[in-house]
Amino acid sequence: MMHRRSLLTGMLTLAGTSLIGRAHASTLESVRQQGFMRIATTGANAPYSFLDADGTLTGFDLEWSRLICKGLGVEPRFSYLSWSGILPGLMAGQYDAVMSAVRVTPERKASFVFSEPYCTDSAAVIVRADNTSIHEVEGLHGLTIGVASGSILEDVAHNQAKPGTLRSYPGLPDIIMDVMSGRLDAGIVGRGGAQYAIRQQQVPLKLVGREIDPHPLAMILPSGSATLAAAISEQIRARQANGQAKSLSNHWFLSLIHISEPTRLALIS
Repeated sequence: MMHRRSLLTGMLTLAGTSLIGRAHASTLESVRQQGFMRIATTGANAPYSFLDADGTLTGFDLEWSRLICKGLGVEPRFSYLSWSGILPGLMAGQYDAVMSAVRVTPERKASFVFSEPYCTDSAAVIVRADNTSIHEVEGLHGLTIGVASGSILEDVAHNQAKPGTLRSYPGLPDIIMDVMSGRLDAGIVGRGGAQYAIRQQQVPLKLVGREIDPHPLAMILPSGSATLAAAISEQIRARQANGQAKSLSNHWFLSLIHISEPTRLALIS
């Protein structure tokens, strides 16, 4: 199964440009008729989406997805794969939606439909805790930097950091490991995920400098899925109004929950 999924990811990535403009729309009616919503995520970006010590997919985005689907009267069915294959897969009709800390950008709006934002995140520079030479993103000029492959953080790195070497990774855990080992001088990552790793998993890293390029995060759907996006947005607004959204944010981003050593290692490996 994993081999088949990897092959599919590669095929969709190669075909990504030819799929532009041919997205398979998902409607509220079609999702309710099938009784479930197919939702893609990376499973490699704690606390939004990750595998726990038992190999169970969990996280902030997963809980949000379950709340949304419960309100729509359908079951969530999750798939996880590398980011580079997610948007081509969405266009090809493999999924009804993507919930994976997706930043809302004008470029993505041209090819997809977004729900109402459910939170906001920004980019950040992450370095080893003992690093005293890097203080802002401009201090990365000429260095070896890591970013998530296919993410808008690649543009941040090119335009603001101007690294000597830019390395692409499947997700945050791989960047964290290479910054810790010294194979990277720094990473440009999502601030929320980096803060979670530092506080909850106690990795020997730190964030430096200002918040970079903040963006709202939303569920992303194929072009033509306006009715489904509107229904999802209604559920998001309802959860924000009744306090459930705040409870989720407090749980995943503010509270310092004790994590056992096996779980901590699983999250960063």
